[in-house]
Amino acid sequence: MKLNIAVVDDTRLDSERLQRGISKWFMNSSNHSRNITCFADGESLLRVFEPEKFQIVFMDIIMQNCSGIDAARELRLRDNKALLIFTTASREYAFEAFPLHPFDYLIKPCSPDKLGRVLSEAVSYLETPEPVIDVRVSRSTYTLRVRDISAVMSRDHLVEVVLSDGRCILCSMLFREFEEALSGDKRFLLCNRGVLINMECVASLSRDKESFIMNDSLTVPIRVRGRAKVLADFTQYQFSRVRRVRT
Repeated sequence: MKLNIAVVDDTRLDSERLQRGISKWFMNSSNHSRNITCFADGESLLRVFEPEKFQIVFMDIIMQNCSGIDAARELRLRDNKALLIFTTASREYAFEAFPLHPFDYLIKPCSPDKLGRVLSEAVSYLETPEPVIDVRVSRSTYTLRVRDISAVMSRDHLVEVVLSDGRCILCSMLFREFEEALSGDKRFLLCNRGVLINMECVASLSRDKESFIMNDSLTVPIRVRGRAKVLADFTQYQFSRVRRVRT
């Protein structure tokens, strides 16, 4: 596997130090080849960024012109699969980045051991086969990657599957079949009767906290009865994404 890695930092010394650390880890600890591209700011990255162009993006949070948070927000609109690792001199920005689904955080300057642990986990994650699900459409069967499913919604006697790229597939399946197939995947949350969402595809909560707003702008209402539990489960999942801030 060849991994394309972006390093975004407007401090040349920090950028070069991180690039050297990444290169050294790959030479000593991984059989994968890597290509590292450095960018002086978020705008430079976004000018060339395309979906799946980079598998891992190291993003400094505090930068002039375009902050790392702003750049990451635009990046997520284009690609929700890249592993986003924030680098920052302060822990205070960790929770601000929750909606951007970061893979991890590094506090600068980070030691080779801590950088190595992040890279090891990222490579292991990328190597793990993505689960798939077979869906029936009329008399045909299609195989979908689970991570590409943004939401599953019951429509009368059919089921509408909304994909992360905005496409919709109307399936001749029962909603409970999807529930059973996705029951072991922690990414999926039953937020309303007949509605499952992929929490990786949630862009934000509505201001009144009565709906989820997905990355494709789809608005999904949260059930009234049991809303507190749904919001608590979502918040817990967000916290689990930020496993720890590495010092």
